[in-house]
Amino acid sequence: MKTIFRVAVIEIARLLSLSSAAVSSFAFAWLSLSLILFPFSLYYGKAPVTDLQGVALTLLIAFGPAVLVAYFPGYAAKAFDIRFGGRRLSEREKEIIGKIEEQLEVCASDSGVKLPQIAWRVQDTGEINAYAYAHNRVCFTKGILHKYSDTQKGIERLAGIAAHEIGHLRNWDTRINMFLHYLSLPVNFGIGLMNNTLSRIPVVGFLSTAVTILLRTPSDIAHLLNESTSQPREYQADRFAAKLMNGVGISEFLDDISHMDERKGDTFSQWMMRSHPPTELRHDELAKAAN
Repeated sequence: MKTIFRVAVIEIARLLSLSSAAVSSFAFAWLSLSLILFPFSLYYGKAPVTDLQGVALTLLIAFGPAVLVAYFPGYAAKAFDIRFGGRRLSEREKEIIGKIEEQLEVCASDSGVKLPQIAWRVQDTGEINAYAYAHNRVCFTKGILHKYSDTQKGIERLAGIAAHEIGHLRNWDTRINMFLHYLSLPVNFGIGLMNNTLSRIPVVGFLSTAVTILLRTPSDIAHLLNESTSQPREYQADRFAAKLMNGVGISEFLDDISHMDERKGDTFSQWMMRSHPPTELRHDELAKAAN
């Protein structure tokens, strides 16, 4: 029952988040188009587009990028490779990833879980980390690959970590983040346009700033709603990994990163900003999933 409630909260938050982001995106797209067409109105007395064409252009600017990403996610994934610093694998890293894939396939066969097609990436940093992004990317840092790839136990841990990240992909966590990113592009463009035009005019600039704050509020709420479900999403990814791997490699890795929970003078604000649940509570969830 708790899991069903958690999923319901996540899905409701997603719906509200995407809706709020869409409101800001449409508003700034309309505002940007109006500012761009305004000089034509001064010189020619009439905008070069009809009202219907204006609405169509506004919809295209506001939602075109997100729709394009929905139908052609591969192009967005390449852009996110650049954004996150994820590169293709070296020959040595391909051998390591091959061992991880073998472990995942064995566990998937035993558990009856179908694995999606994964595009593996590596980030050149010594940090111990892994993450998923776009629609099919799972990225390991060099630090985590070098730490765990020397032994079979290490490969099992890497497979468990990969299973958790695959859980984020399967649960659409990364796709929602991608949609929100592309819905925010018209917002960012509109804010930049306002700051470089109307905001530079005395008095008008004050009103322009107020309008900007008002119109971007739904976008800020969207991102806040999305972040508010980050911990439940981690639990859901853990449950998927537990189902796929039957606990192999996951609990051990959680023990390794338990030191990250240590915080000096932990405050309410720090707790609110925490994107991952405490590892001890994640252990509890894995135990419940195993039972």
